[in-house]
Amino acid sequence: MTPLVRVTDLTVAYRRANGATADTALASVSLDVPRGQVTAVIGESGSGKSTLAHAVVRLLPPNGHITAGRIEFAGEDVLRRGDEDFRALRGRHIGFVPQDPIASLNPTKTVGAQLREAFKLARSPLSPEEVEERIRQDLEDVGFPDPAALLARYPHELSGGMRQRVLVTMAFSQRPELVIADEPTSALDVLVGQEVLRAIHAARARHGTAVVLITHDLALASRHARTVVVLERGEVVEAGPIAEVFANPRHAYTRALLAGSARMAEGRVLGIAEAHLRRAGRTAPPPGPPVVELTSVSKRFGTARRGTRAVDDVSLTVPRGTTFALVGESGSGKTTTSRIILGLERPDRGAVRVLGRDVPGLRRAGLRALRRDMQVVYQSPFESLNPRLSLRGIIGEPLDAYRVGTRAERHARVRELLDLVRLPQSYVDRKPRELSGGQRQRVAIARALALRPQLLVLDEPVSALDATVQARVLDLLTELQRELDLTYFLVTHDLAVVADVAQHVAVMRAGRIVEHGPTSDVVLNPRDDYTRALLAV
Repeated sequence: MTPLVRVTDLTVAYRRANGATADTALASVSLDVPRGQVTAVIGESGSGKSTLAHAVVRLLPPNGHITAGRIEFAGEDVLRRGDEDFRALRGRHIGFVPQDPIASLNPTKTVGAQLREAFKLARSPLSPEEVEERIRQDLEDVGFPDPAALLARYPHELSGGMRQRVLVTMAFSQRPELVIADEPTSALDVLVGQEVLRAIHAARARHGTAVVLITHDLALASRHARTVVVLERGEVVEAGPIAEVFANPRHAYTRALLAGSARMAEGRVLGIAEAHLRRAGRTAPPPGPPVVELTSVSKRFGTARRGTRAVDDVSLTVPRGTTFALVGESGSGKTTTSRIILGLERPDRGAVRVLGRDVPGLRRAGLRALRRDMQVVYQSPFESLNPRLSLRGIIGEPLDAYRVGTRAERHARVRELLDLVRLPQSYVDRKPRELSGGQRQRVAIARALALRPQLLVLDEPVSALDATVQARVLDLLTELQRELDLTYFLVTHDLAVVADVAQHVAVMRAGRIVEHGPTSDVVLNPRDDYTRALLAV
């Protein structure tokens, strides 16, 4: 069968701001997209996945340029079309689901206004009544039970999964032959991500649409795609039926991607419990005395009538030298719990002891002293590092704030920390924009270790990273824990990460702990339905 999309020798380059020689993002990329099927494009950050997606829908940034090649859609070389002429294709014949729904939806317009606008931009032949009926039906099809109420709401009133399903509805609204989904679940909790993928598959099946799924998640690709294209540094290194490629990878890069994924083995997706059993032979550290103790802690936001109980009678203990994981979806209360431990929120009731100190009872000087022994690594290394500072300034900032040693001693400590997180000392004068996502997170870890703390609060430390980079960062954290006798309080929505690194886990839902215990007990013998749902992903 003739492919719906044929890309031939596509080369894309980005011009630098200073006018210097352009950086090549795609180099002579060729691939076919079959009609009516799901094709996954996989690779690490910087491999060119998103550049390929944006080139096909002609949404490259201003400094991005297609310098060579062809993009054929239904037999036509669409690169010959002018921008205005191409808009007749985009939306009506080619849909697009972007990665970040916050950046893609207009915060000043209701959901209904934006969905109706999609029909106007695509010059839909449907009457206004037909448009309203299609919108209603499509919203019901992706899981919205009350479309009329949804249409009157603004994006900020919706959860991340709801916003992404609105974008899925928009992408499929014109019944396009092709939809490109660019990392559509990377910013979502695992259960919410499954809802979005089900919505995409349901729409694809109803309308016979071909889907290109851009992802760094090999397990997700294996479950949802029929064919796969593997990109490395802007080049296609392997392509074919996904079952064959994953079972018998020919290229070293594909083999490295599969080896770096804890959820893949022998070309198939492992369940979380099975993956845990394969790695359970590692020696767990013996538990020490409690570092963190929460007793009947509760926290409410808002008024008594309209407020939300974010944390509801939570008790937990974190032994020294271990990793304790708090797992739950967005809104479960896990971030509020971590902020209570850090002294950034005061509980309404209950006791909070960290390193033997009563946190709610501490004044400013006491909190400052405690925070020298307790540091945090945030979710996004793109947002948590000051882009204007060099690594010397970023890693040395806590040393400056606490006036540790002389200036020469602080500079020496920065270089020592770079060694500790396995980064070259020659990077000391680089800025965050010159580093990959994994390297930035290593810098964030180095900064957190600068004051030699005993406790690290890890807030989704790998959720923004590719699978292979995740594995390397988690391995680094495990090595550092052994070397420095660190205690970790890990906040995450991903039980697969927990099964890989944690000794103890508590599962949180709607502010309450629904299950807790040693990780092996919870992963291998879950008692709560919610825990079982998380494990089934």
